[in-house]
Amino acid sequence: MMQLSRVLSSRRMAQTFTVYRKGGSWVAGRWNGTETPIQMTGVITVPSETDVEQVPEGDRQRGAICVYTAQPLMITNAGGTSDEILWRGQRYRAAKVWPYADYGYYKCIAVRMDDV
Repeated sequence: MMQLSRVLSSRRMAQTFTVYRKGGSWVAGRWNGTETPIQMTGVITVPSETDVEQVPEGDRQRGAICVYTAQPLMITNAGGTSDEILWRGQRYRAAKVWPYADYGYYKCIAVRMDDV
């Protein structure tokens, strides 16, 4: 099997970006949310038309990016909310993740958020 993780860390292709992972716990009946910044390296491109059609949140007026990274990105589940990616001064929320871990990478479509 071909491992693509080397391409994702190549100086010619990859770039560094920040992922904000949200979590928290219940304290005295109130949710105490946290946000942890994580530095990641990967390749960020414009998603194809097919990629955007697969994501219900893919409102084309808002904008979207396609992120390829060797580290997993998270979407909303019982353990927390979707990762947020800071790229070029804008935040994008992970909407769909394809775990191609057998090939050394993860693919994520992220949709631009309103200004936070």
